[in-house]
Amino acid sequence: MKTVLKLVIAVALLNAAVRGAGSAWNYYQLKDAAQRALLFGSKSTSQQLHIQIMETAGELQIPLKPEDLSVRWRPGRRTAQASYTQEIEFLPNYPYPVLFSFNVESVAVGTPPDNDDYPPVYGDSRSR
Repeated sequence: MKTVLKLVIAVALLNAAVRGAGSAWNYYQLKDAAQRALLFGSKSTSQQLHIQIMETAGELQIPLKPEDLSVRWRPGRRTAQASYTQEIEFLPNYPYPVLFSFNVESVAVGTPPDNDDYPPVYGDSRSR
């Protein structure tokens, strides 16, 4: 009986590790894709980069909402910030919400287009 209990606990721990690792893997793939988009998308607008990152999130089946991702061009830098909550079943039939967020930036070469922030920041003098 002890052996069966130990086996059940071992399987539950293995299940939790695999599910958590899969979600973490997708998170790091999205973060890396966002970093590459900023780095190699110097001619793209922030809206184009936003769409590209959202498409990557869709391919990875990450529950990222468009309003939870912002791409901005600041003097000398381009940044992307994202935050999302994903439910992970560490134990069968017991989903646990896990918050994932990242902030990546890249050196921006050149002059940003006017009103390049996407989505626009209301109250910012450039969005008028």
